[in-house]
Amino acid sequence: MADKLLRLLARDSEDIQVMAAVLQDSIAPLCDMLYHEAEKNFVMVVQRFKWDDGPSEEKVCFERIHCALDIHGVEATQFLGIHPNDPAAMLDLLTISFDAPYLHLLFAGEGKIRLKLAHWEVKLCDFGESWPTTHRPRHVT
Repeated sequence: MADKLLRLLARDSEDIQVMAAVLQDSIAPLCDMLYHEAEKNFVMVVQRFKWDDGPSEEKVCFERIHCALDIHGVEATQFLGIHPNDPAAMLDLLTISFDAPYLHLLFAGEGKIRLKLAHWEVKLCDFGESWPTTHRPRHVT
């Protein structure tokens, strides 16, 4: 499968909104999140649903791909409604948002990770090959 690998860089709230759209409905294993306090760096690997492929109602098979989110300039982390010592936890990422100086990662079930940022940038990078899935995320409104 010849994948187009997505790479984005965010340095302001508008850039974060673009990343939020790309990352919506990603599966985020808690064991794939790490905060390097000395480097002021938070890294998270997710299984991104490829909304950028334009899934339609008629489509039967969709794709996911591994995607790294590398956040530089993290002064502090706070987990709310998430037990950071549960390595088996699989979180459903709903969205990310930026309200200076905090980057918020919002998950289904009211889980949140709040990162305090200073002199920051966020890098998003797909890697590996995508794989098929027949499950298309749906939202109850």
